Amino acid sequence: MQAGTVGGPQAAGADDLAMRLHAAQSRLAAGELPPDLRARLQRHLIAVCDAAKAPGADPAACRRRLDGFLAALDIAITGK
Repeated sequence: MQAGTVGGPQAAGADDLAMRLHAAQSRLAAGELPPDLRARLQRHLIAVCDAAKAPGADPAACRRRLDGFLAALDIAITGK
C-alpha cells in the first residue's frame, strides 16, 4: 500500500471510476435529448453502475462498459 493512500491502487481506481460515472450522469442530465432516447441512455447507465457494484466486478470490464456508454452518449448528443 502506498503511503497516504487508503486502500492502495485498487481504491484509487475505484475512485476514478466513481468520478467518471458521476460525470457521465451529469452529462446525461445536462444533454437536451428526446425523452425516449434519454430513458434508454438512463437504463444503459444504470446497467453500467449495477455491473460496477456487483460482487467480484472486474474494474477493466467496468471501464469498457462506461466507455461504451460514453460513446453512445456522445453520438446521441452530437448526432455523429
